[in-house]
Amino acid sequence: MQAKLGAAQLTVSDYLGIAVRRKWLIVAAIAVSLGISWTLCLVLPKSYRSSILILVDNQKIPERYVQGVVEGSVQDRLSLIQQQLMSHKALTRVVDDLKLYSGDGQEETREALIAQVRKNIKVETKGGGRGQVVAFAISFSHEDPTTAMKVTEKLASQFIEENLKIRELFVEEASEFLEIELRSAKETVELKEKVISEFKSKYMGELPGQLDANLRTLDRLQAEVPSIHESMNTVNQRLAALDREISEYKTTGVTTSNMQGNQGGADPLLARLKELERNLAALSAEYKDTYPDILVAKQEILRVKALLAARSKVTKEEEKATGSNGGAAHSSGPSDPFLQGLKKERQEMQTEIETLRNRLSRITAQMREYEGRVEGTPAREQELMILQRDYDSMQKHYQSLLDKKVNARIAENLEKRRKSEQFRVLDPAYLPETPDSPDRVRILLAGLALGCGVGYGGAFALERMNAAFRRPEDAEETLGCPVLAEIPSFNYAYDKSAKGLLLGSSVADGPAKTRLLEDSRASKGGVSASGGVSKRDQTTSKWRTSAGAMAPERNLVSKWNPTSVVAEQFRVAATRLALMGGERTSTVIVVTSAVKGEGKSSTVLNLGYVLANDLGKSTLIIDGDLKQPVMHAYSGVPQVPGLADLLYGDQPLDRCLRHLGESLLWLVPAGSVRSRHVDLAKMKQLTALLRELRSRFEYILVDAPPILPLADMNVLAGLADVLVLVIRAGVTGRDVVEKALRKLKPTTQPEIILTGSWVDSMPYYLQGYGYAEAGKGRQL
Repeated sequence: MQAKLGAAQLTVSDYLGIAVRRKWLIVAAIAVSLGISWTLCLVLPKSYRSSILILVDNQKIPERYVQGVVEGSVQDRLSLIQQQLMSHKALTRVVDDLKLYSGDGQEETREALIAQVRKNIKVETKGGGRGQVVAFAISFSHEDPTTAMKVTEKLASQFIEENLKIRELFVEEASEFLEIELRSAKETVELKEKVISEFKSKYMGELPGQLDANLRTLDRLQAEVPSIHESMNTVNQRLAALDREISEYKTTGVTTSNMQGNQGGADPLLARLKELERNLAALSAEYKDTYPDILVAKQEILRVKALLAARSKVTKEEEKATGSNGGAAHSSGPSDPFLQGLKKERQEMQTEIETLRNRLSRITAQMREYEGRVEGTPAREQELMILQRDYDSMQKHYQSLLDKKVNARIAENLEKRRKSEQFRVLDPAYLPETPDSPDRVRILLAGLALGCGVGYGGAFALERMNAAFRRPEDAEETLGCPVLAEIPSFNYAYDKSAKGLLLGSSVADGPAKTRLLEDSRASKGGVSASGGVSKRDQTTSKWRTSAGAMAPERNLVSKWNPTSVVAEQFRVAATRLALMGGERTSTVIVVTSAVKGEGKSSTVLNLGYVLANDLGKSTLIIDGDLKQPVMHAYSGVPQVPGLADLLYGDQPLDRCLRHLGESLLWLVPAGSVRSRHVDLAKMKQLTALLRELRSRFEYILVDAPPILPLADMNVLAGLADVLVLVIRAGVTGRDVVEKALRKLKPTTQPEIILTGSWVDSMPYYLQGYGYAEAGKGRQL
């Protein structure tokens, strides 16, 4: 979780740091918000809420026996009932019946009363899983608990009554609707039955169910055609033979058939008679005696039998005449009965041929008719199938409506006998004893949340407006310059009440009591080398002045509390500066800041002390801030003579050098700067002075003035081998530092030292390591 503030990224620890730094703002916001919340809890009017629990009692008869007519979920029905009871008309009736808000002295309109009642009503469902509603609660809040209970009971009774009305109305409307639909469906079914009947009558013989009969009849007719042709051929042959006999009889008086005595073949009439009898037997096996083909076959059999009988009679008469005449020649006169019989037989054969031809024509016509029926059957089947499908659908719809009508009638009886789903009061309305609102816990929690939000939001806004450097990463990302060290606030070195911030003892017992100053030429107003130091050593517990501020001498943390995290960071910075010197025999380090109050002078003093005492380097400190010199006060030496006197030539160099303590640390104070102004031309003489000092000291630290207020830094920057920029963390704005660097335009890359940092913002590995007190060993 990261957000951007300016050019840097804030982490969770940064947000916590903001809260710690602005804790009193956040606490004040929370206190004010909680106070307002508590005031609201006391000022807001109290209201009491009465509730009633209604159980949704399921249908008494299982649904597999009787299906209910009322569809939809209980939730939907409750919503419908709630909307009806929340209507203006229903709530007006409740207000009038129970005389709500009467006598309270309020001059509210009727609409406002209705709106207030509607707002105070609450309906909550209680599910039994899978979206089912097994019960629901109705509640109402009012200033008077008795009124709240009465209104709740009234609303519950209205819910139950309205549910009964809705269910009865559903059943009645369902029955009426089904009755109308049933009549309409019945009329439609009857109309469709009539259409199907007319279709079957119109296309009788071409229906799909008659296809097999038509095919069998067609096969039988096709089988009769060859027999008819055969019969016709036979009759034609007999007719030709008979014509020859008649011709021979007229010529010779005798016939070939009489001479041969019927030798050489069977009688055609007898063969025809046998064939007809076989056909009649076959037809009788399949059809009734009234079938047309059976009747025709019987008539044909009678006719053939009559011909046989006539021919037999003629034959007998011929034989009788032949016997009486003694074989005389037969008379061929017009009264010859034999000739007449032949002619009659010939006429009968012609009639038979005509009958066979007519029958063949009739059978051919019947075959064409049946073939047409067979060919038209698929089309009729499709048409009938469409009609039958529509009829079946209508029939099913009618049957479904009929079943629903019966079920609706049963459901209506179920509703009348109160055996269907009902609403039943499970927990009656009670008289509330504790107020429902205002909800003090919720109001206080909301106030706490609001206070935290407003407080932290204000703190974050202040931090955003004060876009200062708080971590080394901020300076490196914004300025592009490396950070030598991050110096915590000096309070952490002396204040033992800060938890975990003091890593060692406050003052070393031995070296702390040695004198810092050994200047026998102390000025009249200065602190003597012996008396001033010894007196301060005797009061090591009094680190602050009578006004409560820290004594100037206490800025030398590296001496008075060498085991603190502050001193350790100064040692880190000094070590890095020493490593940066490389092969140079003497290094000039100019220490400056963007504006005053950044802690550059105390930084210079501590760096010099560490270089001289811890690293054993001969070190000189020059107080180059001639406008506001403080190095003499921090060191406890006289201010005069010093740099100003040296630049004006009033004092020699050796007199201006002050040896601090027994170490390799020396100081050149500011000198007489109050009586005269040191211009830039004099500042340029530092070049020659530094050339002389390089031969005597390994490190020369110049406490330079701030960059923005003065122009002196533009001269001093060109003298530096290493330029150190001191920035107070959390105070100096980034734009100020960037403006100072743009104005200075240094030729070398500045090194950054952050002062006044919070120890919490430092890495953990820089906070928990130091030297234990004397006699306790080393602390890891």
